[in-house]
Order: sequence, then C-alpha cells, then structure tokens
Amino acid sequence: MLLNVSRALTAPGEEIPFLHRDEIPPQEIFGETVTFSDVLLTGHYAMVGESLRLEGKLTAVAHGHCAGCLKPVDDPLEVPFDEIFTHVERYPHRPENAPEDEDERLVFEGSSVELSHLALTLAVLELPMRFTCGESCPALGALQPDDSQDSHACQKDMPDQHPFSALQQLLTKDQEV
Repeated sequence: MLLNVSRALTAPGEEIPFLHRDEIPPQEIFGETVTFSDVLLTGHYAMVGESLRLEGKLTAVAHGHCAGCLKPVDDPLEVPFDEIFTHVERYPHRPENAPEDEDERLVFEGSSVELSHLALTLAVLELPMRFTCGESCPALGALQPDDSQDSHACQKDMPDQHPFSALQQLLTKDQEV
C-alpha cells in the first residue's frame, strides 16, 4: 500500500507524522504458513537533502503454531525502523562505478512510497526461530532434560574428553614428528 509523502516534498526538512495500515500476505517459513494481522507502521517522515527518511515502528501480530503441541500461537511484534528512500527521478539509473549495494537502495516514485515490502521485511526478520505456546506446553516440557542429569550420557562415559580432543591429539602427534 502507498503512503502519500507529497507534504514532505513541498516542505523539505519538516517532520510529518504518519499512521499507515498495511497487509502482509501469508508467508511460508520453514514449511509452516505464518499469517499476520493488525499491521501498522507509525512514525514520521521528512525530506533530507535528496532522500526521504522514514522513522518509526512497525507493530503486528504474527500467527503460527507451537513447535511442540501445534496449538495456534499469536506473537505480537514491535520493530523500530529508520529507512532512507531515494526519489527515482533523482536516481534514474545506477552509475557504472557505483558500489554493488547500490542496487539494494530503497526508491520511490512520484509523491508516494510503497511500504508493503518494508513491512514484510521487518515482520519476517522479527519472527521467533520457532513459535511456542509457553513454558506450560506439555510437549515442550517432555523434551526438557531431567534436572537430576547435569550432562549427557556420552559425557558421563568420558568426563575428561571434550568435543575437540581428537583435534588436540592430531596436533600433538604432528608436533612429535
């Protein structure tokens, strides 16, 4: 969805508040479909030199399933952002000697800025590695190690061994030759 920034174009340097509702389509992440609701970007924007600066925060609710018991889980997201957009007319094409990361520049055309891609990127990067329904999840509780065991069985058999002991032995053998 587009954010009209014509006020910033006519009043450079003036910070203008905005509230922008957006939609993020369902995303397939690690084989699970994650949906989003209540996507809202708030903050302010201003023309700074040749660029438009948007600063604020994204709030949304991500909907997934618990990695243990598969119950539906809602995860509220709140992500601050500070992004610079370049006007297309002021940056018509990439110069030949421009650095590689210049292709990743955020741009806008006319007096509107497309914020859907920004909202999607911010939300997906803020997602947890896996959704959980909390410490009371019976499936995740069953996977937790027993408190009476303070190490793995393989460590009990060889208490003086550590994961890199084989490498240490190779180094020692090489030095003896």
